[in-house]
Amino acid sequence: MLEKQQAAKTHALAGALAFHCLARLAGGRFASIAALELSLKICAMSNCMQHAPAKIFRLAKVLPLLGIALAAPLANAADSLRIDSLADLSLEQLGEVQVTSVSGRAEPLHNAASSVFVITSEDIRRSAATSLPEALRLAPNLQVARVSSGSYAISARGFNNDIANKLLVLIDGRSVYSTLFSGVFWDANAVMLEDIERIEVISGPAGTLWGANAVNGVINVITRDAAATQGTLVSVARSSGSGRAAVRWGGTLGESGHVRLYGLRNDRDNTRLGNGVERGDADTRHQVGFRADWKEGVSQLTVQGDAYRGGDDPSTNLAPRLRGGNLLSRWSSRFADGSPYKLQAYYDVAQRDETTVLRNNAKNLDLQFTHEPRMPAGQQLLWGLGYRRARDANEATVLVRFDPAERMLSWAHLFAQHQMELSERWKLTLGAKAERNSYTGVELLPSARLAYQHSPQNMSWFAASRAVRAPSRIDRDFYFPGKAPFLIAGGPNFQSETASVIELGHRGQLDPGVSYSVTAFRQYYKGLRAGIPGQLPTTVENQIEGPGQGLEAWAQWQASASWRLSAGYSGLGKHLRFSSGATDAISIPNLGNDPREQWSLRSSLNLTPRTEFDLLVRHVGALPSPLVPAYTAVDARLAWKASPALELSVLAQNLFDRRHVEFSAAGVASQIERRLLFKAVCQF
Repeated sequence: MLEKQQAAKTHALAGALAFHCLARLAGGRFASIAALELSLKICAMSNCMQHAPAKIFRLAKVLPLLGIALAAPLANAADSLRIDSLADLSLEQLGEVQVTSVSGRAEPLHNAASSVFVITSEDIRRSAATSLPEALRLAPNLQVARVSSGSYAISARGFNNDIANKLLVLIDGRSVYSTLFSGVFWDANAVMLEDIERIEVISGPAGTLWGANAVNGVINVITRDAAATQGTLVSVARSSGSGRAAVRWGGTLGESGHVRLYGLRNDRDNTRLGNGVERGDADTRHQVGFRADWKEGVSQLTVQGDAYRGGDDPSTNLAPRLRGGNLLSRWSSRFADGSPYKLQAYYDVAQRDETTVLRNNAKNLDLQFTHEPRMPAGQQLLWGLGYRRARDANEATVLVRFDPAERMLSWAHLFAQHQMELSERWKLTLGAKAERNSYTGVELLPSARLAYQHSPQNMSWFAASRAVRAPSRIDRDFYFPGKAPFLIAGGPNFQSETASVIELGHRGQLDPGVSYSVTAFRQYYKGLRAGIPGQLPTTVENQIEGPGQGLEAWAQWQASASWRLSAGYSGLGKHLRFSSGATDAISIPNLGNDPREQWSLRSSLNLTPRTEFDLLVRHVGALPSPLVPAYTAVDARLAWKASPALELSVLAQNLFDRRHVEFSAAGVASQIERRLLFKAVCQF
């Protein structure tokens, strides 16, 4: 009942803002007063939800949509919809989109010597995605599999599982990987999709800039400046058993500042097993946050933060109790000689309670400084340093113990990256990072990239890198079960996993209507994690090595002024073995369950100036161990701009597939079912 009360309050708030939108669009003092009175009544009603019948609760869910729908006939006189998007850019202009994740400085996408794919805000808006993991399905160089209602397995270039540990994820420069296992709890990291400016997805190592754990790739989520999100936005998407509601307001702070505030609610119903039994993984999450930006001359200050909560007692590993928040500040300016620098600090806390598996409490403080000194013509130098300190505490459960229960961990790094023009067409980038961690001391992460510019829109490149995945608590301090006798008794001798990587890529444009990118890679891994076969209790050791190789490619074709087609492909092969020559049936499969290939096709079509139709077809090959059959999923979106300020759409996920499994063994896996949603977005 408490959950219903909270849900009703959230929907009531969205409904209130929707009716306020109605008043603004209608104009006039009477309409504003009437809408305000009705909004207050809705909010008052939400306080009594715990005593209200089910019909009233269902009414609270649909009020936001009702309010927005009623606004449509009155919206013709409204101002134009303020969505800063890339919808009207040509493919040539899209190649000029600035990316920062590859070299640490802003550069055009077509000049980035890396396998990088950019998901734009327009891509997200024109998709059927309702969460960050769903939006990441748009990147052809990522493997994204839904494990349960709120849990996902996401990786690049293989080693995918629900505790994947070779992919670094950043949200506005804040690393969200867990010190517990060097991976990401996707159910604890939500972003308001309407605030995202772009998502830069690098497949391949990026340790020189981003440090250990950026072994197979980096996901960098970049949100919009507060100045680009002024006014009020209400977004509601609902299906029969789940949905999403978001509210955002943006305003000014004096003459040079802007701010936005937002609230977000996501809820998902239980998934089911193949026999129809519910898994008990229903998930509800609430999040609020803000961002403020001040600009004065060449200086800019950003302060932003989020707070979230999800789940209730009693919690389980399928529906954990989540609490957390973060606060970040970033100052960028120039020294007297004109050289730019940036100083960033953030603090975050996270609590996760799964009752029988994990009960984790983590706190992190991170400081970073980067500087780009003035250099002779044709040369660029970026250097920086940073320090991170974390407290990780775990309460023993029936299944898991960490010994010691609490650790203070620290990391420090110093890096430099030098880019030089060897000639008019050749460019060489050399970089290295020295990073110290609490477990193994100093690790070195060098890289070299050589690029040849055939023309302004065509470039070939070669890269050689060394990447490191430093130990985490699950490698050194993990005991299973929670009490002796143990089957797994820590990993006191576990050292860093390493990868030596070579890549060869080409990015180009055949004509103004066709662009493409192709990358071939080979990665040799050493010291991968495994237990010692035949030993009980076993310990976590560096046991496995071997190569992985593959191909990534994607292309876009502007078929006409109103129709754009995209295609993507990734193929992967791994040949892993025990360094000692030993064998067992589970250690290598436990490192990741990956398809040999996957492909996608995407179509974005403007049927009329006010009607859009978007289609995404994804094919994922079979997973080998445990066996998961190959599947093809179709997502669709049909949208109508009822007015410049109002967009209505119908979203379909798995349109032609009643249900399928994406991860885990068939008997215990969630069936990912077809899902239809109605969505409405109003801005004023």
